[in-house]
Amino acid sequence: MRRVATNNAFGVLLVLFLALFPMFSSDFRLELMGKFIVFIIFAIAMDLVWGYAGLLSLGHAVFFGLGGYMLAISYSLQNGVPSFMTRFDITEIPTLMKPLQSIPAALLIGLILPSILAGIIGFFIFKSKVSGVYFSLITLALAKLFEMLVVNLQMYTGGFNGLMGLPRFPIFGEPMSLTAYYYMVLIITVLVYLFARWLTNSHFGKILKSIRENESRISFFSYNASNYKIFIFIISGFLSGLAGMLYVPINGFFSPLDVGLNMSTMVILWLAIGGRGTLMGAAVGTLIINWMSNLLSEQYPELWQLFIGVIIVMVVLFFPDGIYGTLKNRFGTYFDSLLNRKIDENMEMEMEKRDYANNLS
Repeated sequence: MRRVATNNAFGVLLVLFLALFPMFSSDFRLELMGKFIVFIIFAIAMDLVWGYAGLLSLGHAVFFGLGGYMLAISYSLQNGVPSFMTRFDITEIPTLMKPLQSIPAALLIGLILPSILAGIIGFFIFKSKVSGVYFSLITLALAKLFEMLVVNLQMYTGGFNGLMGLPRFPIFGEPMSLTAYYYMVLIITVLVYLFARWLTNSHFGKILKSIRENESRISFFSYNASNYKIFIFIISGFLSGLAGMLYVPINGFFSPLDVGLNMSTMVILWLAIGGRGTLMGAAVGTLIINWMSNLLSEQYPELWQLFIGVIIVMVVLFFPDGIYGTLKNRFGTYFDSLLNRKIDENMEMEMEKRDYANNLS
């Protein structure tokens, strides 16, 4: 109970800080924080797969990129055939891309398509009993394949140059203000966290963690482990696609760098630093690494990557369960010992009172 209370208190303080952040920050810092909050959703999606199911996906940015590109292409099609298509003598919007002319349809496709792809990939991988390093290698190859596909299909995706000049969500024809969009993203992130927390604390989440610890044993009890892994992979793909779409309006730019190996490995780093299997560690690691990378790159443009590398090594050595995970375990153990000591003292007092009453009688 103490650990739950500590986790809740930290979560409330973090949300309060993020809610007050626009009041004392510049527009530049506010935009950065908005991006990092979107990354928290992506990190939570990855934590469901890696932290709770024990599936290290090295290509999760594929789902992030699918969601992002659906909305980015939709924005590019709002004024007819975009320039990256006309360069290749395309005078009409391709039939398959016409549904993306509607932004609501693009939002729906950006959620459904990553989910379907995650379901297909999960079905073939998990039904084939592929796991461990082989699963990681397959997802790594998928990330590289998707990145190459986006670059090579430049007449439809903008290629390596990406898609630029993308507005925030238009309301009544006008893009949302930065502050309004920031709060919308923050509210969605809190809802995603609450959903993920409910899911992981449910019976489904307990089975998922059992699969992570010992899949053969849970299968012995007639649970179909592959179905559970497919389902959590679909949910993670859905949330990753949502994160990709939310990232497009606040960044104003989307490119192959956001869908391939770079983004896939970064989200793993955020979880490793924050603490996988905790959900809150996804938020902590994402904010710490991104803010430190940004601040150090401004102060030390030639050495910031070296500093980040040293920090990562130090965290791995002294915080083996991540920053939040390690502190949670240590403080949780401390509070548990205090609670147990208090219980023991109360039991001793009750026994003394009972003995005293018996002596009087």
